[in-house]
Amino acid sequence: MKSLLGRLGLGITPGLLLLFLFQWWVVNGAMRHMTEEYVLSHLQHDSDNLLGALRLSEITGELELNPERINGVFQMPFSGHYYVVSVDGQNLGSRSLWDRELELPEQKNEPLYGPGPQGQRLLILSQRFQKQGHAIVITVAEDITPLEDDLHEFQMRYTIITLVVLFVVVILQAWLLKHGLTPLEDVRNDVVRLEQGDVLRLRENVPSEVQPLVVEFNRLLELMQQRLNRSRTALGNLAHALKTPLTVLSRLADNEAMKSQPELQAQLREQSSKIRQLLDYQLKRARLAGAAAPGWQFRLSEELNPLVDTLQRIYADKQLRIEMKLPQEKLFAADREDMLELFGNLLDNACKWATQRVLLTLSESEGLEFTIEDDGPGAPAGVRDQLTQRGVRIDESTLGHGLGLAIVKDIVDQYGGTIRFDQSQTLGGFLVQVILPRR
Repeated sequence: MKSLLGRLGLGITPGLLLLFLFQWWVVNGAMRHMTEEYVLSHLQHDSDNLLGALRLSEITGELELNPERINGVFQMPFSGHYYVVSVDGQNLGSRSLWDRELELPEQKNEPLYGPGPQGQRLLILSQRFQKQGHAIVITVAEDITPLEDDLHEFQMRYTIITLVVLFVVVILQAWLLKHGLTPLEDVRNDVVRLEQGDVLRLRENVPSEVQPLVVEFNRLLELMQQRLNRSRTALGNLAHALKTPLTVLSRLADNEAMKSQPELQAQLREQSSKIRQLLDYQLKRARLAGAAAPGWQFRLSEELNPLVDTLQRIYADKQLRIEMKLPQEKLFAADREDMLELFGNLLDNACKWATQRVLLTLSESEGLEFTIEDDGPGAPAGVRDQLTQRGVRIDESTLGHGLGLAIVKDIVDQYGGTIRFDQSQTLGGFLVQVILPRR
């Protein structure tokens, strides 16, 4: 590898790759650690609550759990939140386990992973306590499958972003190296110009790393020039010094006295001519010595009419009347599949519980504001309040109005909207109001 640019590129690129791999490993490890610590803090909080909920039974005198102090999430089957409280060999399990058993770890006070109901992956924390003279072991577990799915999605996105950034950095590095080595290219061009005789010396305003080399090269050029000048001067002086004797010899050859000796005269003239030719040749050589030198639009009337027709065919045995009050040519900037999922779940939920009528009313607003009502049994106020609580699985509502509402809540949250559950004043059944702001 004779190219300095190539050497620097091959030297820096593996280092950048290792650096990006290291930061990717650190970030993903940190995210997984933060996720685990976050779940463990929940488990510790649940464990403390369960310990506080233990009380002496007035009837049996044994420890029992106060149901009023237990989080409602432990009452819903397979909610992903479970506990087992062991008191003097007696196990008290959460209702969320249903008829399943939670594997109790032998090692206490250390979190571990284990299988859960319905293929769930659980993070389990088991701790020992002493309360009122009783030995207590509280084991709490939480389903981390959704968190791991989110973490996996984050890792995929972060990997793609890291690869894109690495590619950009490598391209930028190549450009910077090429730009940074431009002065060396200038030196190379000066050498070519020097060879062609366009300049007498190299430019010395170069990077400090190569400046000593350029300075020394110029010094050698000056030394060679000085030696050349001295050689020229010495040769010129020698030629000048020899001209006088040659002139004398020429005159001697033409002297009258030499006419009597023609052979000697001829030799003298021949040798004088050869010396003169040799001097002229060397002078010419001396003179020649230094000469070389990418928008989404959801159309409500066009999309909701086929959806309503489909629902009426599905619930044809109930002979439902689904009414819609929609503004003309109402458009909303949203993904089509998101909106079909939103309206489909809400209308399907209303049709399931309606007796005869379902009413969809869309309000005139910049965003998207609508209500869906039915003439079904409705839902008590306590259940409606529970539907909007954070962390409660809506689809486990005993009255059935929660089917699909978890998906609806996610869509509403993604669009920065709000959802409200109430009693319909028009039809007397269940009412859902959704407000999505204009994007």
